Amino acid sequence: MANTASWLLIIASAPYQHRLDSDPAVDLVMAVGAFGQQVSVLFMGEGRGYLDAEITPGDEQTDLRKLLKSLPLYDVDNVYVLADEDVDTKAAFTVPAEIIASDDASRLIAQADHVVSF
Repeated sequence: MANTASWLLIIASAPYQHRLDSDPAVDLVMAVGAFGQQVSVLFMGEGRGYLDAEITPGDEQTDLRKLLKSLPLYDVDNVYVLADEDVDTKAAFTVPAEIIASDDASRLIAQADHVVSF
């Protein structure tokens, strides 16, 4: 595809923090993927809550984990979690994700055409 760019979407804020029917971060991930762009997603800090099976959405909120499980349908296959002292490397995330070090995250940022953080 001639107009393909690489996008890195960094999600560092906790899920379910706003009163919208949708989630801006997840919506952008799916939209960029749907338009044929190369998408990588990096969860870090409180953003790892998006992948936590024990966090349940409040009433009238969409379960974002279900949306994240559909990312392969949008050709979003590169999902990463930034390692730090709080990450349980043996934890099962709700979607397949690779745990990476800060050096790897820096490389992802340097290689991406567009970086958007939430």
